[in-house]
Amino acid sequence: MKLFLFLFATLLPFITFSAEEKLWPPRGNTRPLIAATQALWWNKDDPEARKLKARALDFSGRYPEAEKAARHAILVAPQDPEVQRILGRSLLHQGKLAQAKIALERAGQLGDPLSRSLATMLRPDRMSLGDLDPKISRSLVQIQDDQGRGIGSGSFVSADGLVLTAAHVVAGRKQVWVRNAFGKIFAAKSICPGDFSADAVLLQTPAQSGDFLVLADTDPTSRESLTVSGFPLSIDLPLTSRGETRGKSKDGILSTTIPLMPGQSGSPVLNSLHQIVGLASRGSLPLMARGAPARSEAVAVAALSHLWDSTRQKGSFFDIRSLAKWTDKNTFFDPAVSSAEQTVLDQNFAESEKAISQVIEKHPDDAGLLLRRAITRLALQNMADAEADVRLAILKDPIQAEPHRFLSGLLVASGQNHQAILEMEQAYRLDPEDADTAEGLGELFLFQGEFEKAIQPSADATRLNPDSSRAWSILSAARLATGQLGDARLAAETATQRGPEDPRAWVQLAASLNAAHDFSTAIAAAEQATQLAPGESRAWLNLATAYAGMDRYADALPHAERATQLEPKNRAGWNLLAALYRELDRPADANAASAQLQSLDSSAAGR
Repeated sequence: MKLFLFLFATLLPFITFSAEEKLWPPRGNTRPLIAATQALWWNKDDPEARKLKARALDFSGRYPEAEKAARHAILVAPQDPEVQRILGRSLLHQGKLAQAKIALERAGQLGDPLSRSLATMLRPDRMSLGDLDPKISRSLVQIQDDQGRGIGSGSFVSADGLVLTAAHVVAGRKQVWVRNAFGKIFAAKSICPGDFSADAVLLQTPAQSGDFLVLADTDPTSRESLTVSGFPLSIDLPLTSRGETRGKSKDGILSTTIPLMPGQSGSPVLNSLHQIVGLASRGSLPLMARGAPARSEAVAVAALSHLWDSTRQKGSFFDIRSLAKWTDKNTFFDPAVSSAEQTVLDQNFAESEKAISQVIEKHPDDAGLLLRRAITRLALQNMADAEADVRLAILKDPIQAEPHRFLSGLLVASGQNHQAILEMEQAYRLDPEDADTAEGLGELFLFQGEFEKAIQPSADATRLNPDSSRAWSILSAARLATGQLGDARLAAETATQRGPEDPRAWVQLAASLNAAHDFSTAIAAAEQATQLAPGESRAWLNLATAYAGMDRYADALPHAERATQLEPKNRAGWNLLAALYRELDRPADANAASAQLQSLDSSAAGR
């Protein structure tokens, strides 16, 4: 039984991009910006006015300026999740995925669940924006509903407006629209479902496209490099995910290591010749906020060729409204499944549990639905029922790694760290070539303080996915904790090379340099981290530590204060701050910092 989940776009407000050749133009205007500028003229220090300007710049497609305005707003409103969200979106618009992920994670920590969802699925090591071949970009379309919301992706496969997309993207709808690279929107008039056996359909639109994609003649070879370009989470510029085949296609399904985000369903899977070798169908569960897993399924080229061949038959196309009559043809055409998924993405968990339970009654053997219901029950703090769903999913499909990965995350959330490690180890045994599982296992060992055990899976993760700056950072942390200072520094340096815009990599490098007493170099690394992620407390703490190591206590002090402001429950920050106050002969402040430290210790002892 498949353990992958249908991918759908959220109801996040559209975020748009300006791109080369005027492809995928922004849809905002300057009116809100004028109002924001006037508000700032009256009071330049007003947090709401600063936020209003940042939002208006983002809305009008002026993303570098929006980033600058958002960072300016953070100075006066560091705990405002909306400011962090605007910063994350402006960075995302510019293709700065690693920085965007940090900002959106911060917004999630401050109470914005939608930003947390987006941050969870971003994969800077396997995703990119703004580097797509213009011919491919002009061949893509965004699938929209009758409200103009993005619900999926597709591509032109003929010059006369024929669009290929996933069946589950349009399931049950009476109206479907497509938006092309020039911002024009067309209604899909008719649809070809083939024999209803695959998660793929062809839409006939009145669009004329000089650029379109063609099907490959054969399946990709094992470990062949592939890409998927589409429109996740209602983003209006194509995001490209990279990976490779995990093996030969089977039963019309191609398994890949391409991470997918909601909204990329229906995207073409392309080889190096820009030929379609599959259609993005299902992605795996994002767990423990690490990013969209590098596991997904696509409709294989043989099934797509079968669908294409069916268009030669008379009567192969039907009115688009026929979708509402096909709900019992296949789960791909059942809108109840898509509706249940959408409620999860909307963070409407009470409605999600009800909707998914109804779908499970129709599809009781779908382990993926059981896992999705477990997510909703976890969000509703119904831990017992969530765990029951996951364990039932394991019984439904015991040889799949996905339920074990999920159960590991659930056990971590409930403080059962030892059992969590056992489940992740089982997942790794079942899927030893999965880089994300190796990475997660290494991180769990680190969290549990089993530093020696963390080294091997972390090293495996860097072998399986050498482009992952996170994997190299975890390996560096494991080596640092076991006293391997030189190797820790080398791993951290590799992390910064693999992810030069990943603040975590620079944080880890600064930590390893501080441990080696190379304080002057640590200052440079920590400053880079603070520039990339001004809201990351560890970056400021490393910077303060480096200055303190050089006996520059006055220089260290404001950075230590900044670290405790950003993360008031960080014990190390208050400890350093108290020491700095003593060195600077400020006993009252030192006593206050020590009191904060004692308060944290008392709270920890109470728990």
